Amino acid sequence: MNKRYRKLVGGLLLSATLLIGGTSLLAFGSAQAQAEAALPVTVIRVLDGDTVEVAGHSGTIRLASLDAPEAAHGFGKPGQPFSMAATEYLRAQLINVPGVTMICVDRDTKYGRDVCELFRNGRSINRQLVAVGLAWANTSARGRYLRDKQLIGIQEQARVAKKGLWAQDSARAPATPPWEWRDQCWRQGVCLVPQQ
Repeated sequence: MNKRYRKLVGGLLLSATLLIGGTSLLAFGSAQAQAEAALPVTVIRVLDGDTVEVAGHSGTIRLASLDAPEAAHGFGKPGQPFSMAATEYLRAQLINVPGVTMICVDRDTKYGRDVCELFRNGRSINRQLVAVGLAWANTSARGRYLRDKQLIGIQEQARVAKKGLWAQDSARAPATPPWEWRDQCWRQGVCLVPQQ
């Protein structure tokens, strides 16, 4: 078998494996390799701690693999602690700054938005948001939305260091992930908020 043919077959096998496994090729690359493959973008608006708008892109962009504290959604749906801090952090990192790039890994058909990893000067904004304690690694639905498995370790480091939302985490009022908050607080009306 010649070298060119082996390379072609190997590529086809890898592609088939990825398609069958339903895993994005990006899951196998390093954050640096992903950042280098990303497209330059201009973020024009930050809607909340995990959703932005990008110039020239229809619809909103959902940050991949994480879930930031929920912002208030009207009467009976109060926001979570640190929702504004997460939003402000994203604004500071992404609005009117050079070197922002994006690579999309999925499409959220329910909300009509692309699910993407954002970078600034080659560093993952998604990972930074979790590292500073302003978002959770999205382990809801048995990890279905967690494309970047390293976020679990990054989150644990932030929790141990009591950064951001982990600073007030306690047995009386635990830091409640957004997917639990939406059910407990918004649907059941039980909103446990740590004392400031």
